[in-house]
Amino acid sequence: MLYGIISDIHGNLEAAMAVKDFLVKSGAEKILFLGDMVGYGVNPAECIDLFDLPNIIFIKGNHEEACITGRYEGFTLDAKMAMDWTRKNLSDDYKKKLSEWKETLEIEDFITCHGGLNDPLYFYTSSRSRAKKMFDEFSFHYCFVGHTHFPMVFVDEENKDMPSIIAEDPGGGLRVLIEENKRYILNVGSVGQPRDGNPQACCCLYDSKSRLFQLFRIPYPAEIASKKIADAGLPSSLAARILRGL
Repeated sequence: MLYGIISDIHGNLEAAMAVKDFLVKSGAEKILFLGDMVGYGVNPAECIDLFDLPNIIFIKGNHEEACITGRYEGFTLDAKMAMDWTRKNLSDDYKKKLSEWKETLEIEDFITCHGGLNDPLYFYTSSRSRAKKMFDEFSFHYCFVGHTHFPMVFVDEENKDMPSIIAEDPGGGLRVLIEENKRYILNVGSVGQPRDGNPQACCCLYDSKSRLFQLFRIPYPAEIASKKIADAGLPSSLAARILRGL
């Protein structure tokens, strides 16, 4: 099975369209979305509609939870302002859809969630010590996550105290072959708001037969998405950061 795996679109329709086009052309048979379709950007409904496909599985993120409940756990002031805008502009029908999304999902021999298995909506798998906590507390071969907006892979190997890291290549991509005797946490980065210094959208393919995971960077017209945020009266920092990938 060839999976397309993406996360953290955050209402960025321009990035979402570019990534969807890439996945379709790549022949992805099933798409796994790992949470945070909404928040920050101004096209949440359009992004949900864009991926209203028979071959997609949605995982809930912390921004979906905030949109449903109105509770902004851990949100910055800018994120709160953007979520207030989203909750005001997203209909109850869409919020109902978000409430039906799963928090975790096991497929074949892997598992998926938004943040980390320790706390699927809120855990940041952002360091070797936090990855170790997840490896120590849960039994899994490999797990796909998002939430940090920073693509990287943590590897748990026998006879090593701490997980190792597979970092991005100079172009911002990743290529990892899943080995049977190692365990992995694979962070797929962000479609709509990367924070690794590369503003291009993150998009992943995983071939469960060959066990090859690849992360690609997809260019898109970020200036259009940025202008929409500014025109909506949202904080200028949110408009600026997607141009810089920070």
